[in-house]
Formats: sequence, structure tokens, C-alpha cells
Amino acid sequence: MTVHPQAKPPTATGRVAGAARAVTEAVSRVRTEAPGWIGGALAGIQGALFSLAVVLIPMWVIASSAAAAQISWGKATGIAARVWLTGFGVPWAVDGVPVTLVPLGVASLTVLMLMQLARRFASPTWTAGFAAVAAFAATVGLSASLAWGGADDSRTRVVRATVVALMLAIPAVAWGLLRQRGAALTWLKRVPEAIRSGIRLAVAMGSGSVALAAIALVVSTVGARHLVAESATSLGVDAAGGAALAFLEILYAPTLVVWVVSWLSGAGYVLGGVISSSAEAPTSTIPALPLLATLPHAAGGALAWSPVVLGVVGAIVTMILRKRIGQGVRALPAIGIGIVLVSVSVGAVSRVARGAIGPGVLAVVGPQPLVAAVMIGLELGLGALVAVLLMALAGLMRAPVREARSRTEPSPQRESPADTRVPPAE
Repeated sequence: MTVHPQAKPPTATGRVAGAARAVTEAVSRVRTEAPGWIGGALAGIQGALFSLAVVLIPMWVIASSAAAAQISWGKATGIAARVWLTGFGVPWAVDGVPVTLVPLGVASLTVLMLMQLARRFASPTWTAGFAAVAAFAATVGLSASLAWGGADDSRTRVVRATVVALMLAIPAVAWGLLRQRGAALTWLKRVPEAIRSGIRLAVAMGSGSVALAAIALVVSTVGARHLVAESATSLGVDAAGGAALAFLEILYAPTLVVWVVSWLSGAGYVLGGVISSSAEAPTSTIPALPLLATLPHAAGGALAWSPVVLGVVGAIVTMILRKRIGQGVRALPAIGIGIVLVSVSVGAVSRVARGAIGPGVLAVVGPQPLVAAVMIGLELGLGALVAVLLMALAGLMRAPVREARSRTEPSPQRESPADTRVPPAE
């Protein structure tokens, strides 16, 4: 007789994964059998709930731990909802201390989820797209009303969450539907070439600057790992509290990358009531928070040349895209448009990445939007102009060589065609 081993009970992770598979399969069946707008609405609802789950599940795990037994499931759910809504610009307070700094990790994950869900589940129609956007915004607004129903300014919070949700959902759903259909976007050919080239240049320069800032943040975090550990220990949190703190820091990582972009440009960021940049170290003590200990605080010496590194990024991108944007004077319109777009984007994102994380000197932290936008625009623009000048000089130096080579090389002689006439008969 064959004895089968007793099946192990499913773990919490297994139950969550099984529930996610069941939801995905149910949505797929509904999409094939129901009208197209139903699939779009379900995609929007899924995007909101999955985004909330990214914050909610870790909070539940912390609440179920032995060390945090005093935290009820309802309280953990409320905290998770408020943290999640902070990613949509809804401020909240911890023991009366305002927290308005937006965790850009929530917004970034939400956009990625919406793009994939719209691509997979929504029908490629305008109706389905509108349904996805409306369902997502409605779900976020409903969550805000439930989380902040007792607050005096609950209506303002709900409106803000809904508006930000619409701003995130419209481009994400549109891109997901376009990717699903494999659209060629032929209408882009009607856009002037200078504008298209400027957009490419802006995206490439912005991506290069963000990548450079992310690398600098990783290096700074590794170098300050002992300071991070000491800061976490000084807070006196237990294991569960430490896990929650680490999770919140991950959500704020993209926000810190924006700070480091401003730090590299020389504009710096405000922290502890003073400005910290690559050329000027903070003159006061940094608050003992692990999140802030990961930031680069050194200054002077070789670090003061970080704006030049951003200029090099602009030059390299311009050289790589020279066939797209043109060379010489022809490249100037695209460079001008690209620099304006980069500056506006940096200013807007820097404004979002600025807020409060505590009382006193922590009431205003983050980059200075206008200064950061101007500095980064100037540095990238100067780098691009230097690249154009170098490419023009290289072309002038190669021109005599090409001309001399063309003179010395013999021109190929044309062979006379064979005489195909038929000789006369004798």
C-alpha cells in the first residue's frame, strides 16, 4: 500500500499568491465574456488594489508578529492606507507631526502596474481606457474617504487623491493600450522633427542624470551603513518596527534619488534647516534618521566637480544622438527644446519631492525646485553645446583629409562596351 505524505498547510505567502492567481483567472474569464469596458474597469480596480497591497501586506505581517501583538489588524490597515495615500499627495500626521513628503516609490509602482494591467486585461478601445482610468481614480478616492472620513479636511484630501490618481492613470493606461495594440504611432510623423528630437534628447539626458544619481546614492548608502545602523538603534525600535522603517525607506528611495540629482548639480537640498550640496557640506547635525543617513553629506574636493560630470552626461548623450538631432547649427533647435523639457521636468519632480517629515528643522526638506531646474538645465545644455562644437571641429579637421584622399585616388576608368555588331557576310 502506498502511503502519501501529508500535505503541508499553505503559508501566508502561498495563500496570497493563490488568491492573486484566482483573481487574475477570474478577470481573464470576465474579459472574454463581458463587454470591453468591464475589462477596463477591472484593470483600474486591480491597479489600485494591487498598489495598496504593496503597502498593506507588509503592515499585516508586522501586525501578526509577536513583538507587535499590540497592533490590531484594523490599526495596521489604517496606517497602511494612510502611507499609501501619501504617495498620491495626501498629507497625514504621526502623533501630531505632519508628514507631507511624497514617497515616489508608491507612484512609480502604481504607474508600472497600471501599464501592465491595461495592456493585459483592458480591451484596446477608448471606452475601456476611460473605464480603467475612472475605476482607478474612483477606487483611490473611495480609499481616501474611508481612511480620512473623520478628518476636518476629508473632502480636500479625497479631491487631491482623486486628481493625482487621474494624472497618474491617464498616461499609464494610454501607454498600456498602445503597447497592447502594437500601434505604430504614425501621427508622430506629423510632429516637427526638432520637437521629436528634443523629446528624445530630454528623455536620454534625464535618464542619464537619474542613473548617475542612483549610483551615487547606492555608494553613499554602502559607505554610511554603520551610521544607518546606529541611527536605527538610537530610535529604540523592535524588530517589527525596524522592518516597517526599512520598508518605508524603500518607498522613499526614488524621492532620495531626486534629492541626489539636485545635490550633483550643485543646487543641493534643504535638510536640517541648511543646504547640503556637493560643494557645501551641512553646517548642522543631521537628524538621526536612517533614511537621511543614506544621503551623501560629504562635500568639497573632487565632489565639487560633480556639476561637470552632469555636463559630460549631456555631451555624451548629444554625441550618441547626433544622427537623430543633426550636427552643427541644425542641432541647436533640438538641444534647446530638450533642455527646456529637462529643466521643467526637474523643477516639477523636485517640487513633488519636497515636503515635511517632522517638526522644526524637518518641516521643510528636499531640493529647491527653481534652483535645481536652472542649474541642471545650464549644465546639460553647456555639455550639449560643447559636444556640438567638438563634432563640428572634428568634421572640419577631417574635411582636408577626405579631399586629399579623393584627389590621390585614381578615378575608375569606364570600360568601352563590346562591339556587338554582326560582321557583314562575305
